[in-house]
Amino acid sequence: MSIVTGLADRLLFAAGLVLFLQIPQFIDHYTQRYAGYHQALADSVRQYQDSADAHYGGDLPLMIHEFETAQAPAMRDMGAKMQRERRLLDEMTAGLARLRSGSLPAQIAQLARDYDSPLLRATFEDFEPGLPFTQEAAVCGLVGGILASGLFNLLIWPLRRLFSHRPMVRV
Repeated sequence: MSIVTGLADRLLFAAGLVLFLQIPQFIDHYTQRYAGYHQALADSVRQYQDSADAHYGGDLPLMIHEFETAQAPAMRDMGAKMQRERRLLDEMTAGLARLRSGSLPAQIAQLARDYDSPLLRATFEDFEPGLPFTQEAAVCGLVGGILASGLFNLLIWPLRRLFSHRPMVRV
């Protein structure tokens, strides 16, 4: 049994290592995709601001208010859209700053807490695992290997105790 469990332990360590090596790379890919969406949203809001500059003396909130209180439903919808995009741009700007400036544990926490589902799904679909050669990836991989091995040993420990305390039968 010890040969089988030893092999399983090593295989799980290797699997945990390889799996966790991907985390920093995946976060980098997600951050790049997030930054692209952020830029597209910033460009859209910039166009609203350009229109406000031309027609409302630069007062974008006034322009949005006039759209939101207009008689025509399409205008009210457009005002609501502009307001949503302004709020989302502020949220995404803060989120992007946290993703770009935080340590790996902070980035993991940020991603776990405030992920964008469609963006996360699209990143998973396009993500191709690799073998990153960064210090963060190495540490992350070692943590994953140790966690996988530790969990396996924790689960197999009762069986080892059971088999090690059985009296040997002499023939």
